[in-house]
Amino acid sequence: MKPTERRKQLLEWLEKEGTLSLAEMVTRFGVTKMTIHRDLGLLEGRQALKRIHGGAARLENGTQRSDSHKQAASAQGNCLICYRPPTQQLLYTITKNNGEQQVACCPHCGISAQLMMGDQIAMALTTDFLSGRLHAAQHSFFVLGSVVVPCCKPSILTFSEEEVSERFQKGFGGTLGRFEDAIEFLRKDMSIHDSEGCPHCSGHSTSLGTV
Repeated sequence: MKPTERRKQLLEWLEKEGTLSLAEMVTRFGVTKMTIHRDLGLLEGRQALKRIHGGAARLENGTQRSDSHKQAASAQGNCLICYRPPTQQLLYTITKNNGEQQVACCPHCGISAQLMMGDQIAMALTTDFLSGRLHAAQHSFFVLGSVVVPCCKPSILTFSEEEVSERFQKGFGGTLGRFEDAIEFLRKDMSIHDSEGCPHCSGHSTSLGTV
């Protein structure tokens, strides 16, 4: 069973029962306690349930609260994945097939959104990390997993010129890639952490400094 399906079933089960113990969830889904703890942490972060000692409890109107949180974040122009306000240097914008536009705080969350939305996305623009200019994400040059982590990690930074991306990678590490490589890079990271979306959007863990 995929993690997304397991969490969906968990919430449906919790809606019926009101509370669930950790042991019940482990037995029902046939996974480890660590996996259930990760599920509960992710779902609590989305305001879909409340963690209690030894298990989880249903939130009254939990789904509505989560939707309201997302709608409020979107209205303020915050990241559609982690709700963080984006900066111009890292901005990643998405236009859906229905014309709706959304923003991500950085290419990491932008690529995460691409994985989640798939064919719903008509166009994506990303920002050159050094020049600040927007360009098509599919034509971008990516530096994946460098030591420079100005926003979410693992770091994903984009450049409009291949030569610039190569120079940056030589100085700050990581691997070079194109759009498809960035998709696969984050897909593997999400698989390792048994999660989807942005599994560990951390704070500004590494300052850009004098780059």
